[in-house]
Amino acid sequence: MTELRRKGRPSTEAAATKGAQALDRGLEILQYLANAGGSSSVSVLSEKLELPLSTTFRLLKVLEKSEFVFQDPQLGWWHIGIQSFTVGSAYMNDRDVVSVAGPFMRRLMLLSGETANLAIRNNFDAVLIRQCECQAMVRMCAPLGSRLPLHASGAGKALLYPLAEEEMLDLIVRSGLQAYTPKTLTSVNLLRKDLHQSLMQGYTIDDEEHALGLNCLASAIFDRNNNVIAAISISGPSSRVGEERFKELGELVGEVARDISAALGESRSKA
Repeated sequence: MTELRRKGRPSTEAAATKGAQALDRGLEILQYLANAGGSSSVSVLSEKLELPLSTTFRLLKVLEKSEFVFQDPQLGWWHIGIQSFTVGSAYMNDRDVVSVAGPFMRRLMLLSGETANLAIRNNFDAVLIRQCECQAMVRMCAPLGSRLPLHASGAGKALLYPLAEEEMLDLIVRSGLQAYTPKTLTSVNLLRKDLHQSLMQGYTIDDEEHALGLNCLASAIFDRNNNVIAAISISGPSSRVGEERFKELGELVGEVARDISAALGESRSKA
């Protein structure tokens, strides 16, 4: 049967495709703003996202209407809006580990003297979702939402070492083993050995594997179903968090991780 369409009116399917494309571009704008520190000019957005200037401005106005972005009336730059925060907060509130971990992270920061971090896995990265900064003049500080490689960061390796061998190897192979420093573990066999040692001792060590001069110790957090859902870590300059403190700080991080897991209802045998 021949489908009749009124001249000049797009089909429902065509309209849906166009709407999906606009949504995709709108999300690209929000993602770019997030990665750019929360703000950008329309011309930079247009250039970086390879969109016509008129299209970029039109999408920004749509996002502005729903308060996902707003424009600085003086400089004309566009910024992340309150609605983006509201959506992000709803996501965080839905994750028990974020609220439960807070007091434990502060305890870890005070006992270690270093910044405490909480991260979850998203695809092939560890994503920082909460941080408790120490008060030292020189300290680790990263914006929430920062991504870290699974194979070359303390939090990333803590999210890997509890996994079954097959799943762990699949993630490693698919994500690749990019070298960030001369100390990055770029051999599958060396990384497997490192992760096995981490599993045995209950914490993992990032010895300048992601950034020279920065060390990190991390441990896995488990939910009530005994699945690894997050990692807690401490990070600081290698001058303070040196090899002579790895065992002491690693055991402290492992203890706090077990306390958070217990608060979440985790019931693995401690034997």
